[in-house]
Amino acid sequence: MMTSSSGSRRVRASDMRAALGVLWLCTALLSAWPAFGQDAQDTGRSAPVLIVDMQRIKSDTSAGRDMLAKQTEIRNRIQAGLAERRERLREEENRLAEEREKLTPEAFREQVRAFEQQVFANREFSERESRRLQLVLSRASALLKERATAVLAGIMRERSAEVLLDSTQIILSVNSLDITDEAIRRLDEILPEIPIDLSKPEIEP
Repeated sequence: MMTSSSGSRRVRASDMRAALGVLWLCTALLSAWPAFGQDAQDTGRSAPVLIVDMQRIKSDTSAGRDMLAKQTEIRNRIQAGLAERRERLREEENRLAEEREKLTPEAFREQVRAFEQQVFANREFSERESRRLQLVLSRASALLKERATAVLAGIMRERSAEVLLDSTQIILSVNSLDITDEAIRRLDEILPEIPIDLSKPEIEP
């Protein structure tokens, strides 16, 4: 009985030491975390890891908003042109149906072939316009990414940072590590808008 009681006390003492060790580690981490955040905030540079919200770079910058607005305008213009072409095809189809009894079989087949060529041309036009839109938007996105990368790299150099993480990868951080607002401000200065113009044909690579 004495041996069992002594062993129980030893086990409880071991558990107590482990619990105290965990408590000490948590206290040390909680004490160090605010100090690290305060140091990064006070110096404005000297943060080995920085954070940026790339979605905001696309949506909240002047260039990003300009690109979205122009993309919508261009897509609406293309859709309006396609709708007009489809309406003309419907009118032609109705005309053929009405005149079928008036035409000889040969003349009707000839007009049907002409109508099918119009349908095919309309499909080609739709696909071509879609490719043109995707091409010009791809170039615009690449330009925005290129300028944003240059801005972010500059901020990293100023703050002696070694790593830049997207905010979607972060669970918890101090505000001083997030450079999104600063990046947006600088990007707005060098790229206030995105040049997108579909008035002239694009040359596909």
